[in-house]
Amino acid sequence: MVQPGVVVFDELSDSAKQRAVTDFCNFYLKEYKGNNLEIITNFPIQYEVEQINHDIRENRSFKPEELRDFLLTNDNHLFGKVLAAFNLSFLENGALADKTYEAWYQEQYDQIQKGL
Repeated sequence: MVQPGVVVFDELSDSAKQRAVTDFCNFYLKEYKGNNLEIITNFPIQYEVEQINHDIRENRSFKPEELRDFLLTNDNHLFGKVLAAFNLSFLENGALADKTYEAWYQEQYDQIQKGL
């Protein structure tokens, strides 16, 4: 049962979606830089991830904050589709409800390791 005030991405208000996307974009860029996005490719969002990665590569000369701002302006809807596919729980303000993106990503990784 979902806790009161906890929703999935598609149920967030527009301002809360923007916070969720911004938080996730920061996480994504950090993981991209570390070449550590293989877990994300396990979700049915191949097109979205490929487009985001293409835009990162095409604009690699941008300063980090410029690249983030560019992605938030141009790929906001793609990040939204990625977050919706993860089926994460969010607080109504757009923050993750029960963990960080880093902790979620590690959980996904650990589940794969157990299956090997």
